[in-house]
Amino acid sequence: MATKRRKVDAECRIFQGIWTEKYFFIQHFGTPTCLICHASVSVNKEFNIRRHYVTKHPKFSEIIGQARKHEVHNLKWSLANQMLKKQGVESERNTLASYAVSKLIAENMKPVTDGDFVKECLMAVVEILCPEKKVSFSNVNLSARTVARRIEEMSADVKSCLKDYCRNFQFFSIALDQSTDTKNTAQLAVFVRGVTSDFDTVEEFVQLEHMKGAAIGVDILVALLKCTTDMELDLSKLVCVATDGTPAMVREKKGAVAMLESHMEGLEINHEIKKMHCLIHHEALFAKSSNVKDVMEVVVRAVNLLLSRGLNHRQFQQLFSEAEAQYGDLLYFCDVRLLSRGAMLEKVYALREEIATFLEGKNVSASEFRDPKWLSSLAFLVDLTAHLNNLNSQLQGRNQLVHDMCGHIVAFETKLRLWECQLEKSCYAHFPKLQETQPTDTDTFVTVIRDLKTEFSSRFADIRSHTSEFRLFATPFDVDIDNAPENVQMELIEMQCSDVLRTKFNATDISLLEFYKKYLHETGRYTNLVDHAKKMTSMFGSTYMCEQLFSKMKYTKSKLRNRLTDAHLDGILHLASSNLSPDIERLSSVKQQVSH
Repeated sequence: MATKRRKVDAECRIFQGIWTEKYFFIQHFGTPTCLICHASVSVNKEFNIRRHYVTKHPKFSEIIGQARKHEVHNLKWSLANQMLKKQGVESERNTLASYAVSKLIAENMKPVTDGDFVKECLMAVVEILCPEKKVSFSNVNLSARTVARRIEEMSADVKSCLKDYCRNFQFFSIALDQSTDTKNTAQLAVFVRGVTSDFDTVEEFVQLEHMKGAAIGVDILVALLKCTTDMELDLSKLVCVATDGTPAMVREKKGAVAMLESHMEGLEINHEIKKMHCLIHHEALFAKSSNVKDVMEVVVRAVNLLLSRGLNHRQFQQLFSEAEAQYGDLLYFCDVRLLSRGAMLEKVYALREEIATFLEGKNVSASEFRDPKWLSSLAFLVDLTAHLNNLNSQLQGRNQLVHDMCGHIVAFETKLRLWECQLEKSCYAHFPKLQETQPTDTDTFVTVIRDLKTEFSSRFADIRSHTSEFRLFATPFDVDIDNAPENVQMELIEMQCSDVLRTKFNATDISLLEFYKKYLHETGRYTNLVDHAKKMTSMFGSTYMCEQLFSKMKYTKSKLRNRLTDAHLDGILHLASSNLSPDIERLSSVKQQVSH
């Protein structure tokens, strides 16, 4: 009969205290550990410990008596100190990991409670891939309270970094827009774009001001001045204010911008502020003012009938599925979003036969969808909204220079003049859907184009007043010296007569801002031209970034998270919108120093 083998754990071996002085070993977390080389021995057995001491550290046998005790004491202290440092490094890494995950949660606008779920996922992965690291991962704190605190600290760090930039702005502009959140609280978004003396450009989200009152001009002004004070922005360096064009912003006397000018006059700041109404908002209003309401009413009524009732929607889906229609479904029309109008109209036009068949099957009049003249109007509207959507897309995006946006507007006005002439001659080269219908009368379409052209001419009058300044900035080599401002004439002559600068300006691999910064600013000879370029660079042409922020705000503070505090909302949006990154290594180091 085979004998049962003994297990080491069953022998109950105990570490003996005399081994410390005899072999320079101590028991560290239940394991015999050498004080000299910090190696560990797996079993509390004198033979193993003595073998390690004799083979690895024979020279220590020469140390005897009091000197040996003193050496043991020093080695114990050294090991304890090293272990303390190791624990501190691991703790700092855990804190750093907590900041990194909290930053990702904020940037993706997820609830702070998702931190617990993220940790559960991490632990499940660690359990399978590297179970020896389980303790380290379990020490990463991702509780909801901790994640919220981390987000507040990182947001404050980003604001501090932005404040440093704001102090150094030579010129800056402000963009303002207003919206309401899910709890009907008025929210004022404030963005700043500034240029430093070194020609570094910064466009950043400053603050989301929460206004509990009526949110009229004076309330907006108070909120704006609070932001400028907090960020230490010098109003004497303000170049431009861009707004969404609402009465509370632009009213002649009681609008926020007019009251800001009065406030600056009281501070004896008398330079002119350029007032820009968002080009994208203007462009969206033009589509509403076009003489196409009768077509839109029929389309919206048909779409609402098809989509508002579940049975109708399912039956219609079955119909165009059987007919192998080009598009899979219709879209609801949103009057606020211009792009939704274009997408919806395009699908209605493509599914016009299926819609007419379905409506007639429901005993609903579909005479318009059988009328060639009305279908021509619909086709014209599809083509026109496609052109408007293309313009809208060109005007969107952050860090756009205002002269580029103005150029898109001027180009569209030129297109309108071309379309007017072509439609008068029954030429539909740029209206492919209209060409399919072969209309017999184009007078209505010409009238719409003329109305649109008139709207552009009147609404963009404030932009045209700055055309000469934009031209001086964007194409300085083509500017007539006689028509240039007197303070830049001498510099302009020198620059235009320099073949080297002209070559650099026309080089395809050198951007406009790079040309000004590298070849004019750094020479120190063109100070007035460079200052003008800095002012133009700092100007906002739209409040697109504000609209983008409001989309993030409504996603973050949704109906399921409507109790999110204003402070937490502001912190999340700062991390989700800012191009500046918090210094999480410094924050983590500060946390460790405080905890010690």
